[in-house]
This record gives sequence, C-alpha cells and structure tokens, in this order.
Amino acid sequence: MSREGGTNVSVETIVLSNDLKELERLGVFLKGLSPAMGMDDQTLFQLNLVCDELVTNIILYGHPPEERGMHTIRLDIGAAADGWELCLTDRGVPFNPLLKASPRVDLSMDERGIGGLGIHFVKQVMDDIRYERLNEENRLMMTKRRIQKEGIS
Repeated sequence: MSREGGTNVSVETIVLSNDLKELERLGVFLKGLSPAMGMDDQTLFQLNLVCDELVTNIILYGHPPEERGMHTIRLDIGAAADGWELCLTDRGVPFNPLLKASPRVDLSMDERGIGGLGIHFVKQVMDDIRYERLNEENRLMMTKRRIQKEGIS
C-alpha cells in the first residue's frame, strides 16, 4: 500500500474466513490497532462499521452459501500523515460496489425496498474509494482522512 506520491505507510493485516463469526475478530483487530494508528473513537466507530458492512456483503454474496468458511478476505490498514488507507481483497464474484446506485433516502422503507444502505453509508463515510478487479480478485481501496480540529492547521 502506498500513498499518492509514493510514500509507504506501515500496514497491519488481518485475514478472515468468509464466515459471519469472523466479524467479532475483525472488530477486536480494529480496536486493538486504533491507539497505535492514532484513531479517535469516532473514526474507529466509522471504520468498524464500514469494514463490518463490506465484509458481511462479501461473506453473504461473494461465494455460494455452501462455500461459507472456505475462502479468505484480507484487510490491510495503514496510517498515513493525513488519515488511514484500507484495502479489502477477496476472490469472490466480481463486484464493484461503486457502480451500485445510491438508494433514494427520501423515500419510505416500503417505497425504497431492501438493500443498498450499507454501501451508501460506506460512500458517505470514506473520503476516497477505488475498485479494481485484478488477478481474479476484488480490491476495494479506501481512504479516510483525519478530522481537522477547528483552528488547528
């Protein structure tokens, strides 16, 4: 993982199996590295929700249900000067979440239908999201910028 401009960041990695039981381990992983990566509680909460949503989607839709627990999902996360970089990689069916239309949040639940809010949330929380399909893998690269404090530059 490298920042634009080529500066490398130190990266922590977790490899999960495609099983919903792994979501707890994911949360523990993120909480454990938040102090070393300089995450405030709000950022940790947001990144945990984003990762939980995306990993859940990969588990539920990336492979046939009978292959639950047989595949891996990799999350790389690194701290950079202005925030954090995340890269989520899986070998599931090709899926670019950025192509999914945003749900009509102005409609009622009945009018809107089910689904799509999780990816909408990810798009709202993360500052930059890029997708690529490379070597039979889905790669979702995301950046979350550090919240700037008022009056501090």
